[in-house]
Amino acid sequence: MKKLLYTSALAVLLWQPTLVGAETLDKQAALQRALQNNPTYKAALATIDAADGATLQASLPPNPDAVFEIENFAGEDENEGFDGAEFTLGIEQAIELGGKRSNRTKVAGFSYSITQQQAKAQALSLLAETDYAFMRVAVAQERVALADKRLALADKTHDIVKKRVGAARAAEIEHTKADIEQAAAEVEQRRAEQELATAQNDLARLLGGINTADMSVDADIGSLPDLLDKEQLLQAIQNAPQMKAQEFAKMQARSSLDLARSQAVPDPTFGLAVRRFNENDSTALVAGVSFPLPVFNRNQGGIKEAKANMIKTDAQSYAAGLALRQSAIQTWENYAASLAEAQRYQNEIIPSAQKAYDQADDGYGRGAFGFLDLLDAQRVLYEVREARLDSLLSVYEAKAQTDFLMGKHSPLIEQFSQANLEGQTNE
Repeated sequence: MKKLLYTSALAVLLWQPTLVGAETLDKQAALQRALQNNPTYKAALATIDAADGATLQASLPPNPDAVFEIENFAGEDENEGFDGAEFTLGIEQAIELGGKRSNRTKVAGFSYSITQQQAKAQALSLLAETDYAFMRVAVAQERVALADKRLALADKTHDIVKKRVGAARAAEIEHTKADIEQAAAEVEQRRAEQELATAQNDLARLLGGINTADMSVDADIGSLPDLLDKEQLLQAIQNAPQMKAQEFAKMQARSSLDLARSQAVPDPTFGLAVRRFNENDSTALVAGVSFPLPVFNRNQGGIKEAKANMIKTDAQSYAAGLALRQSAIQTWENYAASLAEAQRYQNEIIPSAQKAYDQADDGYGRGAFGFLDLLDAQRVLYEVREARLDSLLSVYEAKAQTDFLMGKHSPLIEQFSQANLEGQTNE
């Protein structure tokens, strides 16, 4: 983890790597584990396979029917028993007209395409969430390190004040204030450790439930990311999988209307059979054709429903585009604001707080400042460092959302999908 450059010895104490000796996880490995082990994404991949099966099923023609008939048996006189029976063995096949199978296959194919895009969007969302969870662990690690150093400094200050009070060089109230600061530092340390455990558990959930007891992450939180151009983001969302899924949904709605219209066309059934006449031991061929008469049902309701669904899908697609654009704009604005805030903490506020503490520390040693001045400068320094970590969390959350909209991790998803495909081919 990169160390920030501060001039005082206190700053060096405050910035130390945490969880030494623990298993270290880098971000790329975390993203790969998420794709490999996350159960929600596995379910999304299974949904793609199911849609592929539905497309195959939609492309199949109807099965033929086998027909077996016996006529003129168990009667009277010459038809007694099976003496005058006629046996017919044949086959019947319904022929789909009007492009039913083609349209049905198109509808199912668009469902497959929609499912693919939805799975990709889910994968991008998973990776963005994993990215943020990873950085959240990194920030939590730094918070624990900061809390440890705060407690160490509070203990050291407490010992110094205790000696000064014992030597009658300081008032008893300074000892009380030092006790309070020490207790507050202990509370902050426990809170930081709990936050780290929570962040580790969240990351473990995304990675498929790995053991987090000794997990740490390797991340550089001192180097702030760059802010991308807003127009670049708005252009990128046009190719986002969510938008592609909406386009496929519109095409599917049109194909569903074509399918509804084709279902109004009657499907004839052709039959061919061989008939055996027991009466004279002869055989003959029997052929037939039947088809429903479209008198009452011409699929009027289905066509009306398909038209309404097409209008509905167009409206939903437009609404989704507006919502995605608004989300992108809001995300970019949050990113810009949080990044500016983090930069100000890092470049202006923390150096000023550090300088104020150094001056108070030096002045207290010379007797120029009171203990309360030193304690106040110390508290302010830690508060602005804590605030900086909070601003970093906002930066990384906004960045993860931006990466999701930009499709930053698409190459990793494609690489993972290709590896899975090759693995299935080799099995």
